[in-house]
Amino acid sequence: MKLTNLAILFFIIELTLITIMDLRTNNLTAVNNKKIEYEKALDSAIEDGVVDLVEVDSKRKLVLNKETAVNQYYESLFANFGVIGNEQGENRLKGYIPLILVTDTDGFYINYSDTYETNGEVLIGQKWTEKMPYAYQDKSLIYKFTLGTYLTIYDTSAKVIYEGEYRDLKPQLPDSLLANQETFDTIRRNAIIGAIEKCMNYYINQHNRIAEQFGITYQFWLPRIDKTDWYRTIDDISMLVIFQGYPYQAAGRETYNRYSLAGARITKSRIYYITEGNGIKNYHRGDCQPVNTSGLAYYTKEECTLEGAYPCPECRP
Repeated sequence: MKLTNLAILFFIIELTLITIMDLRTNNLTAVNNKKIEYEKALDSAIEDGVVDLVEVDSKRKLVLNKETAVNQYYESLFANFGVIGNEQGENRLKGYIPLILVTDTDGFYINYSDTYETNGEVLIGQKWTEKMPYAYQDKSLIYKFTLGTYLTIYDTSAKVIYEGEYRDLKPQLPDSLLANQETFDTIRRNAIIGAIEKCMNYYINQHNRIAEQFGITYQFWLPRIDKTDWYRTIDDISMLVIFQGYPYQAAGRETYNRYSLAGARITKSRIYYITEGNGIKNYHRGDCQPVNTSGLAYYTKEECTLEGAYPCPECRP
């Protein structure tokens, strides 16, 4: 082969490699841009969802508006993905959400996928589970935890129910998990997370069977949720959404996967209780010793001040 022919062949090969690299670079850039776009859409949707997740009723009790929160989430999501008002597009987008988790103070709910038929067409719909308790059993004792320090314990042997704050129940059950507060809190957290993960796994597997009917071949799975995010979830009333398998391009193999989390911002550190003694009112954090957490709750320091209460010198809220 002549030297000139070799040079031409080398040039063609080099040009082909450069073209392939340019295509890959352009594809990565497009995917990265789409990823940023999707992340903004999901962040916006979940923030919109939790706005009215919790409200305070006329008796100053927390009320969970999980249906409103999920509806607001989807409305924002559809708008951000440009399918709002397009029933087919909305239902297809829902197909990439195997479940939505809402944690309450004494249990959790899962909004999961199910099918329904309308005008001869099968569509994906959403249903709610009953409230699932944060339950754990150790020998003859069954514990029902909360996101705080309040709990219920049922002694299956003695047929006795104990209910109240950790600090009040601890002396009554010295040989139980309550003996050591650090151990108790670790078990409480792990039990709550374990109960949620078990339930989430079940409904994700159910979603895999349903998604196939809509041409979604992606295998949905329970993502590894960061420990910090789990603690945020079980330290507050929260919403967690799993979004998986959404293609970056119509015929592309790469998919966008993410879980989104937002809290209702009614954390234990922001709930206050007022006590009165010797004509003086003090407001306290929920874990302060003199507090009765079944009493009236306040959600800002300003509210407590308007009631004529001063900050507790012990817990320093």
